[in-house]
Amino acid sequence: MALRAVRLALFMSICISQAYSRVEQEIHPVMKEPYTSSIEDLQTKIKYQFKDKVLLTKALTHASFSYDNNGALNILGTEIIKTAISFRYLWKNYTISKGDLTSQMVNLSNCDAVSNDASDMKLHELIRVAPKVDPKAKGVVCGCYRSLFGAIGVDAKNLDVAREKFWIRQGWISIKNMQKHFPTQDRYSESLDAFE
Repeated sequence: MALRAVRLALFMSICISQAYSRVEQEIHPVMKEPYTSSIEDLQTKIKYQFKDKVLLTKALTHASFSYDNNGALNILGTEIIKTAISFRYLWKNYTISKGDLTSQMVNLSNCDAVSNDASDMKLHELIRVAPKVDPKAKGVVCGCYRSLFGAIGVDAKNLDVAREKFWIRQGWISIKNMQKHFPTQDRYSESLDAFE
């Protein structure tokens, strides 16, 4: 009985694997010129050129499309975005209350906030999804947007690069510019030199 269950499970996993690989072959064209130029446009918009284009492709791949998707990059990207927001507000006012900081972080990192920026970047046009999944769905776009910043951090081997690119997308100024605007050298700003 146990052997029969193992065989059935193995058979089912092979069938599912083949079904997913057929989906990828049917809907994902070989990187043709229009897709490649759109990828280049995206990199221009985020002001970052990926060294590893496979990593960028993974960031643009939804779980409905492939088992090799952006799920893990989404987790990292979410934390990078939250950290970037927290760092910005603490840099401006290190006496900010926990409640105020949490409020700002939630307001600026929720799906509504990041989906607006993702729409401006036309990210939905690049997301690889299964045929019945809407690439414009807020959850899909939000996950892809966050994954993009996770992928930047991994590609650059430096999470501060991803944080900086998020700040730029939000129209915020960089640490170097912040130091020019807030020239007071105290123990907090001196320790930030390590971030650059």
